[in-house]
Amino acid sequence: MKKEHFETKVKKQLWFLNNKEKAQLNQVLSEVEQNQDPQAIYKKPIKFSNQFLRTHIFRERNQGTASFFLIIAGMLLINALLLGLFLFGLLSSLNVVQYFVHPQVDLSMLQLILILTGGILAIIVSSILMKEVTAYFTKKLLECRFNQQH
Repeated sequence: MKKEHFETKVKKQLWFLNNKEKAQLNQVLSEVEQNQDPQAIYKKPIKFSNQFLRTHIFRERNQGTASFFLIIAGMLLINALLLGLFLFGLLSSLNVVQYFVHPQVDLSMLQLILILTGGILAIIVSSILMKEVTAYFTKKLLECRFNQQH
């Protein structure tokens, strides 16, 4: 496996890291490249990713099953709310388009533009927040998993 392919797979597996942690990952990858071939140490990208998470990202903490269930419940609830915001934006923008085809009530052009803009903004904001929330909860679930294995 080539070094570029190895790095791409590692970065794809660690998509949920924030910018500071990604910079740290790049630094560790460059240090490993300078010292030795990454494949000689870890053989597979998943092993390198797990080792990086254990040594550089996650701290040793005792977490019970209550925190695990809180993370799952929070993930479910927040993603449901963001999905609702996405659907609200989608339906409101589709209603504006339908109004242009078959106007049934009298609305001003300013109101239609505001509704359409708000709907599009709701779609964009909810999409961005879904990615961020999923990354946060993925990181927390992996932290629970790594702390339970010790």
